[in-house]
Amino acid sequence: MKKQMKTILTLVVLATALAGCSSEPAANTSAKPKSTGPVSLTFWHAMGGSNEEVVKKMVQNFNETVGKEKGITITPVFQGSYADLLKKVKAAVQAKNEKDYPDIVQIPASDTSYIKDVPAIIWAQDLLTKDPSFKVTDIEPNTLAGFSFKGKQVGIPFANSTILLYYNKNLFKEAGLDPTKPPQTIDELGKYAAKMTKKSGSQVTQWGFSVTPDQYQLSSWIGMQGAYIGNNKNGRADYMTAVEFDTNGAMKRFLTEWKKVVDSGGIQTGTDVKADEEFAAGKLAMFVTSTAALKGTLAKVADKFEVGTAFLPKVNETDKGGVAVGGSALYIMNRGDKAASDAAWEFLKYGITPESQFVWHTGTGYFPVNTKTYDLPQMKEHLTKNPLFKTAIEQLHASSPETQEPMGPVSAEFSQAMREETLNYVQGKKNIDQAITDMATASNKALKDYNRANNIK
Repeated sequence: MKKQMKTILTLVVLATALAGCSSEPAANTSAKPKSTGPVSLTFWHAMGGSNEEVVKKMVQNFNETVGKEKGITITPVFQGSYADLLKKVKAAVQAKNEKDYPDIVQIPASDTSYIKDVPAIIWAQDLLTKDPSFKVTDIEPNTLAGFSFKGKQVGIPFANSTILLYYNKNLFKEAGLDPTKPPQTIDELGKYAAKMTKKSGSQVTQWGFSVTPDQYQLSSWIGMQGAYIGNNKNGRADYMTAVEFDTNGAMKRFLTEWKKVVDSGGIQTGTDVKADEEFAAGKLAMFVTSTAALKGTLAKVADKFEVGTAFLPKVNETDKGGVAVGGSALYIMNRGDKAASDAAWEFLKYGITPESQFVWHTGTGYFPVNTKTYDLPQMKEHLTKNPLFKTAIEQLHASSPETQEPMGPVSAEFSQAMREETLNYVQGKKNIDQAITDMATASNKALKDYNRANNIK
């Protein structure tokens, strides 16, 4: 009951903040007067492959409707991976040349810590305050919380996802397992994986499960226990200054269960395997990845076998926190032109309408961030015909808004420390306490170095 009240209070605070004014530093206010002519905007994104085609479709729909009516034209520009895109954003920011900024930029959740402090970013909080027509209550609360800082909205959720368990139903049947009953806990995951692992002599020809946990998986495996990876609520209540997974017991509980799973012999860990390709080839029974990979996974598998999707297995049966929200949000960069900023806001609003989110969801696999999407007749028909897409939505709605990825500036360093020390423990190179201590030490050093360099106290 206490946790329910805590979650309710968190959402009340966030909703109240969205209705108020942002106290964070605003972007450059010396904007040029709003012009009356047509406005052309650039949208930097990181959606490649088939997802890029969906981006182009959404932009085209905007240009031909709202854009045509208001004299706005959007040009989407693919900038490579999230890492590639962020390098280009940082280069433009460091050069302090407004003409090189994109008008709209897509930034992943893992880099919210950086982008929120960029002076040229116009906080979504400021935009929401000035536009009462925007119905914040229609947006999934977990996604809003994922891109907020000190109770104020930084970015507008757009392409959001959660981690899912994907499994080969055919291999379940071959192993005598019920394909309608996927593993509910890590313990069950290990037992299932062992039954579906095959060997030819000493060579493994088929693994039951494959993963080496890092921050991506642990955001949920720690969060579902009601704990945080870092202090100040994972860096959302205030700047993160230290990790706390080493003191709250959550990492130890996870590693204790994880070693049992690895010792069962069905887990491929410590290798750089491409799990999605192995899964599609029928050589891997289960793996975990983003909900956004669903459509691509189904395309790769084709008719070779039947795919199942399930919630991420719990660390403990009593865990109730659910999984963290990943994905990305959209941001407006102030280029000194108010007309451009106003036009960009029109596109952000369009991108998360129920209709736009339906196109986005069905084209990519990302779940809709607008809850009104579920009221659309075409959405109801889609979910009836494609029940695998329901899993991510049901898991999201069963998860607490407080279960989030850390808003830390050194996620790569966190991930490296987590992978290395997890392997050191399960491979018997270190005891559990030493592995956790070393994991925390490496993470805290990276965090301290970053905060010192950027005058964060």
